[in-house]
Amino acid sequence: MRLILLGSTFIGLLALLACQNTPPPGTYVIELTDSIVNPVRGNFQVYWGIADTVAWEATLAAADTIYEDGNYRKLRSKEIWYEMRREKEEWRATQPYPGWERRVDSIDRQLNVIRMLDNNRVLADIPAADVVVGRDSFRIAVIHIKGKAFPWQEFDADHPDYLLLSTKGNGNIPIVMDQDNIGAISRKTVFRVGRRHFVLKNVSDDRREIIIEETEVGREFPLVAELDLYYKQVPVMSLDSTLTTIKRTPGKDLAIYFAHLGQWRSDLLLRIDSLYRELPTKEKEDLDIAVVVRDNFLYHVKDFTEEHQLTLPVYVATEKTCLRMNCHPYTPYFVGVNEMGRITTFYGWHSWLEERLGVELAEEVESK
Repeated sequence: MRLILLGSTFIGLLALLACQNTPPPGTYVIELTDSIVNPVRGNFQVYWGIADTVAWEATLAAADTIYEDGNYRKLRSKEIWYEMRREKEEWRATQPYPGWERRVDSIDRQLNVIRMLDNNRVLADIPAADVVVGRDSFRIAVIHIKGKAFPWQEFDADHPDYLLLSTKGNGNIPIVMDQDNIGAISRKTVFRVGRRHFVLKNVSDDRREIIIEETEVGREFPLVAELDLYYKQVPVMSLDSTLTTIKRTPGKDLAIYFAHLGQWRSDLLLRIDSLYRELPTKEKEDLDIAVVVRDNFLYHVKDFTEEHQLTLPVYVATEKTCLRMNCHPYTPYFVGVNEMGRITTFYGWHSWLEERLGVELAEEVESK
């Protein structure tokens, strides 16, 4: 009897400890064990360097004010102010001066570089994890700015951490900092995924663990970031100047291909159209593709479509097209929607769509 009582007490203690370690309903402790890479190449930065050394020596000799602080120098010569920093035995400036020339600086392409809204490049870590809440699944990440990508530049690199939301399993995300699915983390960080609203309760010092709590929709705090899980009709303009929307056919996949006409990107659009035209009828019954052209005039798009007799429906983006679509300027790419209306990717690569249209991987690699 005593042995049984001891065992029951021990089991009760274990249950109590388990309850203490289990978060309350609606609270989720998330280990950010994965990561996200920004594939857009921000690893290059324009700067100006001294081209005419003789003229520069004369400029220095004529300077009436010189201020130096470590690798930083500011001077005034012949009523022109010069600001520059020394990097690897070279003086670099962020603007053109008389006798200076335009150059390009680069760093390791393996580094995770983000271009901020002020056009400055910073290094970042982006720990991430996939989350399942009820029937919803999504990817959540923390963007942690580590410092300047190019140390010689003069700007304030002190940024807060940012919250990033995306579709499940997405490890390569082109990042533009004004997208709806990105927002600065503060003391009141409220975000929306589908119909659910959450509060970011805590971020660990190493950014490897976060705690989120589901909250009521009616909270008065503004949303820092939003992510739609299911497709809503996208507003666009048809080639006859009519405002319309891109509708989804139930039971069929949908790819909204964002394009830009110019240089090699026009050829990529023509290739997608050709591949879809050659697709067997049975496979066409499973997939719709709509093209949305951005940053081109309507008449230009119309002329191009008529000249090449495109099979795919083509539209022009309006100011409302990218609302909560997380658009970015690095075209072409596509937004993928499955047969149930769920958004599978906001950042589908052109090559993925070619593969869906029957291009073998070997041919894809060879074409590059």
